[in-house]
Amino acid sequence: MTGRPLKVLVISGIMTVVLSTCLANAHPSDPATMIAACPAWPVHCRVDLKGQVYKLQNTLHLNPLTTTLTNGILDASGLPDGKPAIVISSDGKGQPESYDTAANSIDHLVLTGQPKADGIILDNEDEDNIRAAAIMLENISISNFRRGLTVGNHAYGFGLSHVQIHNNATGIYTIPNPVDAGERIALVDVGVFNNTLGVDDEGGMELDWLASRLDYNAMTAFISGPWTFDGHIEISPPHAPPIRLHALVGKPAGSLYMTTGSIILVNQSDGKASSDYWAQSDSPYSVIQFPAQTYGVRGKIGIMNGPAAVYGPALPAFTPR
Repeated sequence: MTGRPLKVLVISGIMTVVLSTCLANAHPSDPATMIAACPAWPVHCRVDLKGQVYKLQNTLHLNPLTTTLTNGILDASGLPDGKPAIVISSDGKGQPESYDTAANSIDHLVLTGQPKADGIILDNEDEDNIRAAAIMLENISISNFRRGLTVGNHAYGFGLSHVQIHNNATGIYTIPNPVDAGERIALVDVGVFNNTLGVDDEGGMELDWLASRLDYNAMTAFISGPWTFDGHIEISPPHAPPIRLHALVGKPAGSLYMTTGSIILVNQSDGKASSDYWAQSDSPYSVIQFPAQTYGVRGKIGIMNGPAAVYGPALPAFTPR
């Protein structure tokens, strides 16, 4: 009678060891291995980091047709200079020319880097395979890079939602002369703050900001395409115009349309003129439209330095009688 239970226990122990070994093999120890193990299109692959911290030594390549990367912390402080932490691209053979894709994303991710490396790059160079658009970035933080988010070729119509881009040299960067890129990029509840330069749009892209924040960037933005902005811009008194509008050949000129209910704050200005100009333009085709409420933005001479037009008021703070 006493021998039979012992046999059962021994067999149970062996089964536990076998099961543990299988689970370990099914969950590789680093994100690059997990991504490499993903099956080819059309199978969707969810790479779940399970809340763990991983140190990146090399760039991760994500196919936006097939891959979701989620739920973890990536420390790219050891990345080589000039390298990106994540490249989103479907370049390569075997990809279908179809928009019938899964709703793939990077979500619930904290990404930190080093000041000579880049964060996330969206770029497709293969003209027959343009899928950099097919992704959503949501619930992520990108910090301590040369460029937090870079928008390149064939990147359009995608969205950022609940994203914080902060403490980078440049928060969001768009490449010069992009191919087939920049169409209606939506940014919802996005904070771009404490960067040396908040947004450097060299490509003339269409950016739609909703309930977003551009706060305390040393330089707020270079705008080379049409922006609609609903949200909050906050700075200290600037020594130079914090926003500059440009016009690129063959593209709509850089323009800023701020919605009613948006607000621009120049703190420590007591609501008075904070600098000679708040924005600078180099083209008469650029424009600023101001239904927004402003505080300390009027300027000693005017809102705009340059040939561009300003529509709507930019008034001092309201003082009750």
